[in-house]
Amino acid sequence: MEKTAFGIYLLVLCTGPLLFGGVGVYGSTFIILGVLVASLLLLFSNLQRDLRTKSYRFQFLVTPLNLTFLILLLFLLFQIIPLPPSILKLLSPEAWVVGQKSLPASTVAGEGSKNAWFTLAPYTEPVRMSLIRLTVYGLFFLGFSQLLNSRKRIGMAVLGILLLGCFESMYGMIQTFSGNEHIWWVRKIAYRGDVTGTYVNRNHFAGLMEIIIMLAIVYVAATSEAKKKASNFSRESKSFRVRLSGWLFGEERFNKRLVVLFSAVVMGLGLLFSASRGGMLGAAGGLLCVGLLFMTRKGHRRKGLIVLFFFVVLSAYALRMGVERPLERFRTFDISFEVRARYAQKALQLFEDYPMTGVGVGNFRYAYPKYQAPEDTKTLIDHAHNDFVEFLAEAGIIGFLLFAAGFLYYLYRIARLWKGRHDPYAVCLGVGPFAVLAAIGIHSYSDFNLHYLTNCLMLLAVISIGQSALYLERHHGWDKSLYRFLRWPLFGKGAILLFPLLVLIVLCIVSTGRHFVAEAFIQRAKILSKERPSRSLEAMKKAAAWDPVDARHWYELGLRLMESRNAGITGSDRWSQDRQELQGQILSALEKAVRLNPLVEEYHLRLGWEYTYLWGEPDAEQRWMPAADLSMERAAFFAGSNNPYLHVMMGDYWLMRSKTVYPSNPLWQVALAKARWHYLKNLSLETGKDKERMRDYMAKTVWVHYPDVEFVKKILGY
Repeated sequence: MEKTAFGIYLLVLCTGPLLFGGVGVYGSTFIILGVLVASLLLLFSNLQRDLRTKSYRFQFLVTPLNLTFLILLLFLLFQIIPLPPSILKLLSPEAWVVGQKSLPASTVAGEGSKNAWFTLAPYTEPVRMSLIRLTVYGLFFLGFSQLLNSRKRIGMAVLGILLLGCFESMYGMIQTFSGNEHIWWVRKIAYRGDVTGTYVNRNHFAGLMEIIIMLAIVYVAATSEAKKKASNFSRESKSFRVRLSGWLFGEERFNKRLVVLFSAVVMGLGLLFSASRGGMLGAAGGLLCVGLLFMTRKGHRRKGLIVLFFFVVLSAYALRMGVERPLERFRTFDISFEVRARYAQKALQLFEDYPMTGVGVGNFRYAYPKYQAPEDTKTLIDHAHNDFVEFLAEAGIIGFLLFAAGFLYYLYRIARLWKGRHDPYAVCLGVGPFAVLAAIGIHSYSDFNLHYLTNCLMLLAVISIGQSALYLERHHGWDKSLYRFLRWPLFGKGAILLFPLLVLIVLCIVSTGRHFVAEAFIQRAKILSKERPSRSLEAMKKAAAWDPVDARHWYELGLRLMESRNAGITGSDRWSQDRQELQGQILSALEKAVRLNPLVEEYHLRLGWEYTYLWGEPDAEQRWMPAADLSMERAAFFAGSNNPYLHVMMGDYWLMRSKTVYPSNPLWQVALAKARWHYLKNLSLETGKDKERMRDYMAKTVWVHYPDVEFVKKILGY
């Protein structure tokens, strides 16, 4: 089973990036299920029978990262466990406020529920997905580390990774410089003129390159200290080629080390022509780390020549091919840095509202629009372009400190182990973890590589290779791993450890499978939306049934139901029984979307408008219209500057609402004031022709309700 598990790990690691960087549901599902299946096989192989007692034992690998994975796993679970109001208000008052706004407006109508339990993360689905990813990362790291128990295995892993890196770089350069820019069969739309390999984003391609380049360099250094073979020729008779090889590498002939070094050059070219400034700076930081660490070890200082040789060859290739594009990118460095610094600054405002435990790991993209700067209007910002700030906003002070403590503990343990080793193979490969962490750490200051499944796995693979080399000793031609294992009786302590692991793996497999099937039904619904609306609606219902904790599915289902309703309604139609049932389904779907993810203002907005369709009901004034008002207030609470048109829709609602009451009613003045505020908010965000178009639209809308020129001017602030 171990060989099969190792093969699956290596297959997933080296083919995952080829699937468009693993960003799609198909690629990510393949990677996650592959790692989980391999880990399951390895768990069963760790069940061993004691020949003396005839009883079974379960063994589990112990590494310095075990504690970090365990701490983060427990913290993510803590973020999605419902807490009583007293504890939640203490840990995260804003989460309590948001939780109140997730309750159905038709039943709350402004009163709220004082005893309702909510989670620290307002939207738990991203945290669940993060928990699955963390499980995959932990199992991959532990499994891969355990299986790298010989130099042969390490060499196979390094060879597979280097082949992947060379292919990615060469494929990307061929596509870019040929003018036929595609990623497989898909024509490139973004980052044309930049090398991206099979990745969609050049920065994430650069992240992959910098990780593999660090591995190539330390592997060359590790294999350059092999024992010198006896030569039948005197020094005087050696050719210049042999002398140069011996001077650079410490041995008599060219071999696979030159191939590995050449692969580093090829990947360096790919990195250079990706035009990723963060990638170049990260690679430079990683090389600096390698050089400084080698300088601290006696007998390894000439390894710096390998790095120097790499830079010389890279510069020669770069000058040959031209460096105008990368240099052009650095000319705009100040502007780009200012934009990303603004993202980070706004992310810190999000952190200030959720300081202790964060808004929930993975929730940044949903919570950020409320804080988005007006300069970034109509820009979809999924990440803060600074992984440290984003994690601080998502995990809060507690989560950040827990991660930092676990990470520093790992660095301390590995540094002590590296300092105590003297085997050149272990010393050189042992630099790998420090080099890749330095490189990706610098790059992550201005990007979000650590949110890429494939890049995280590659980072962990290189760390496990370096760590395994530090735990490897060679005796008389055979390798011995010094890893420590917990070996407990299966029917006792072993079951306490094995059973939760099995349950966790099975739950992750089931959740990943359900998510994949739901996404497949969503794609089917999109294809059928124009040709067969009824079939599209059925597909969306199946998607929501397969993955009921994803708010997007319920929201999309609500939109499909609205399309079905609107297709059968005319101005003269009266509400029939089937239409009332359909409206009930629409409200139910949208209320579920809001309950699952109250952070999205559009959900509240759509729900508020749908409540108004029940205007003719007997309890409309007491229930449905107050519910619509409450939904609009919630939408305004979460609305930022990301989508100005949403403010127009809210302005339209309050303008309409003012016509449902007499001017003597205090609600009339309140509704008009809110309509005016939202209209002016839109005009403050729009520019150019869009601003003129929206001003004309608002003037016509106000005129329809209040045909008075002075009144229109008053509302629109003329």
